[in-house]
Amino acid sequence: MTNLNTNEKQVLKAVIKTADYNGGDFTYMNDVISEITTLTTNQVKGYFSQLQKKEFIICCEDGQICAGDKFEYCNFNEPNYIGA
Repeated sequence: MTNLNTNEKQVLKAVIKTADYNGGDFTYMNDVISEITTLTTNQVKGYFSQLQKKEFIICCEDGQICAGDKFEYCNFNEPNYIGA
């Protein structure tokens, strides 16, 4: 499992939270950005890029975010899963 830093975890948790508003399948970058008040817009976009490289999320051109190959929603609350 790829280790995620604190800010990557924060962004991933915001992705999950905002995806839940859309039925759990996807969210939008703007929704995630508005959810996070401790990072700038550009910082969040940078973490989107890092999470996509690590295959936790997939970012589409229309601003939609979906789960990547390495993200397992059912294991998110497990003690060893991204430090949740």
